[in-house]
Amino acid sequence: MPLALTRYIFWQSAGPFAIATFVLSGIIWLTQALKMLDVLITQGQTVAAFFELSLLALPTAVNTILPIALFVALIYALNKLITDSELVVMFSAGVSRWTVAVPVMMLTAITIAVVVVLNLWLMPAGMRTLRVKLFEIRGDVATSLIREGAFTNPVSGLTVYVRSRTPEGGIRGILVHDGRNPDEPVTYMAETGEMVRTPEGPRLVMYNGNIERVTRTATKTESPVTLLYFDKYTYDLSQYSSTEQISPWEVRERYLNELFNPASNDLYGQRMRARLRAEGHDRIVAALYPIMFACIALAALLPAPFNRRGYALRIGVAALAAIVARVIGFGLINAAVNQPLFIPVIYLMPLLVCAASCALIAGFRFERFRRGVETWMGRLPLNGGGA
Repeated sequence: MPLALTRYIFWQSAGPFAIATFVLSGIIWLTQALKMLDVLITQGQTVAAFFELSLLALPTAVNTILPIALFVALIYALNKLITDSELVVMFSAGVSRWTVAVPVMMLTAITIAVVVVLNLWLMPAGMRTLRVKLFEIRGDVATSLIREGAFTNPVSGLTVYVRSRTPEGGIRGILVHDGRNPDEPVTYMAETGEMVRTPEGPRLVMYNGNIERVTRTATKTESPVTLLYFDKYTYDLSQYSSTEQISPWEVRERYLNELFNPASNDLYGQRMRARLRAEGHDRIVAALYPIMFACIALAALLPAPFNRRGYALRIGVAALAAIVARVIGFGLINAAVNQPLFIPVIYLMPLLVCAASCALIAGFRFERFRRGVETWMGRLPLNGGGA
């Protein structure tokens, strides 16, 4: 019976948890994807590239919402068990509150394992790959040039038009106008062509066309227009590619060992050592927040007496407590950047919330505690024990 009961409560909580994770991840994924949409459109990237970049940003989104999704799922599952009188029957049959909490903690343990994997490996790896991909896309002039039926300006002074692309990868109807030198603009036109990537950079190979060069400073005896026909001409596009190097890894893009021990040649890491250290502690303490949220949910609803009016007030108080605790956690991380003395408090705060929640689950009452303290104080001898 205990095993069947554990399995039942576990799946009653796991179902809403999966749904909440999916919905919240989708919302955050959409907001992050929209930020990259403009870059992809202006650079002429494909839908496949859009989804690839979006998936690389997904571990960061999932890592943020997992504890929240767990809290929402547990509040929903426990409230349903209470309103359906299932918990009342369980308690009447002699099942303790801690027995009910066991499957909840099993789901919490799974969540903690996922959070640890995301924080220590998947999130920094995804953010690094995302940054490299975006860097390559912004520097990929060749791809941004080939946009059917549109005039593109990859750099100031350069205009490119391509009429159509063939299924084999060729292009037709090419016009390239290079007006970077106002005194001598050059226009290239060709019937067909192809984009070729070489070790030296991208090249636009054009076939059956002409080059029109206008010399505005030409004298009256010189022709201002020079027209040259060609069968094949190679236009160098590498001059428009970005030569900027990728800057040092940002805080979110570093692994745990790089946060606590930046390399000696990492000048950025040495300057931001306090910020990196705080981020490292934040990655570690993130494993405590799922259990903190789970304890708050259990403390809010497990000790609740039956109430026909529902448990909206308890749920509201639990949500407020969870929000306040998480905001305090963010504040402690920021404070630890400037004052290392706050680092132990980063770990202590969620542990204290868990301890207070466990006390409530066990049936702790403040009034009982106050009366016990008053009784104990009343038994103490006064004035040094003299009678």
